[in-house]
Amino acid sequence: AFLVNITTAGDLATTLAIASGNTLEALLGAWLTNHFANGHKAFERAKNIFKFVLLAGLISTAVSATFGVTTLTLGGYAPWDRYAAIWFTWWSGDIAGNLLIAPLLVIWLTQPYPELRPRRILEAAGLLLLLTLLGYFVFLTETGHGMGYVILPLLWAAFRFGQRGAVTAAFLITGIALVGSLHALGPFATGDPRESFLYLQEFTVTIAMAALVLASVVTEGARAEQRLEVQEAVSRILADSPDLKNAGSKILQVLCERAKWTTGAIWSVDQSSNELV
Repeated sequence: AFLVNITTAGDLATTLAIASGNTLEALLGAWLTNHFANGHKAFERAKNIFKFVLLAGLISTAVSATFGVTTLTLGGYAPWDRYAAIWFTWWSGDIAGNLLIAPLLVIWLTQPYPELRPRRILEAAGLLLLLTLLGYFVFLTETGHGMGYVILPLLWAAFRFGQRGAVTAAFLITGIALVGSLHALGPFATGDPRESFLYLQEFTVTIAMAALVLASVVTEGARAEQRLEVQEAVSRILADSPDLKNAGSKILQVLCERAKWTTGAIWSVDQSSNELV
């Protein structure tokens, strides 16, 4: 933020104030998410996603908008009678960024990468091709028809590639929409750049939330199914084993295979030394 503003408009004081507001927004959003929305695991459950939207999306972004617009008006770079309009535009832009970019970075950087199987790679390529073609016809042509079909690759990505696929698809779709709007193409192209910008932001927020909620529902369903499979397998092992010691290694094998753990261990009490081993 500092580099962008110092090289385009504004003086050192206003640029520092704007950069400080953006930094405070990021710190506040991260603190609220860590304390109330389960941190980097916020996107695994729908209830935490809505907390993230409220705390990091709506509340923390008000800090940057308030710092930035107040600084510009005090410095004479914006009129006071336009304060509310500029504040809303700034705020909604930050909301779109937090709901689209933050989940993308968090999910890609914290979740384990899936196995790269040939069939999986081929399916991902097909999804990317569909997304690109739809994006072109909807957002990079003058007609801009068929926006309702954009949900198709999003559904495919969420059900087949989980959270990582859903947020990546949402990012690519909105990126294509942004390119089209900048070139006065697609459904968001209007005569007023600010109006086009607001339409694009609304679309970005909607797509980002849809992707996150879809992915969380799919993840929760897969987790519940996995839990039932593990419980059933463990019950069968216990029923067929004469004692826990005999069943222990088999239970660990089931847990590691179904939950994709690399290591498992059972701790027991050594009665002679009264220690866990």
